[in-house]
Amino acid sequence: MDKFKKAIPYLLVLLFLGWASYKFFIERKPEAEPKMTLDWDQLDATSGSKAEESPVTLKKEAPPEDKPEKVREYTSLSKSEEDKFQAFDEMEKKWLLEVKTVIGDQFYAQYLEMRERNEKEKMEAYKEYHDYLRRKHGDNFKYNISEDQSIREKKINQDYLKKLLELIGETKFQAYIKARDKINEENRRAGKEFIQVEF
Repeated sequence: MDKFKKAIPYLLVLLFLGWASYKFFIERKPEAEPKMTLDWDQLDATSGSKAEESPVTLKKEAPPEDKPEKVREYTSLSKSEEDKFQAFDEMEKKWLLEVKTVIGDQFYAQYLEMRERNEKEKMEAYKEYHDYLRRKHGDNFKYNISEDQSIREKKINQDYLKKLLELIGETKFQAYIKARDKINEENRRAGKEFIQVEF
């Protein structure tokens, strides 16, 4: 039972990272980037001889306006899961409104950029660690988030908190930390599942 209790914060972090990834990767519309493609016909034609040209070419995709947009529908979520995501969204909006009030409009856009980079670096650190474990143990492995991974994520978070301190100054930073701790405590007392605000 103690192991389960210790795992709850890590599970909440994973849930938050999944939600953040969904928001970042699924809901946003990135610009089309050049992609590396392999010309299989050219590769087959040159497989017997040494070719001057590489079968790998850089192709630019057509802008997404030319194609009708596909809408993904996720029907596998239960009503309680939808309610949880809705609750997470509401907590997120409440926190962002509080941050904007505390640090001010002039720093808010920079804060959002820092926050996005913070989450992206944490996700990359998670992926690197996952890939490391896959190389070490093979594809069929199971693990809990280790202390090493948690320490790495905390270090990334601390680096961004230092950058935020440099950006907004000591007074606003202390107000930010106080607001962060307050919202985390309110969420804890509510007795519902929540994702702890780290940045």
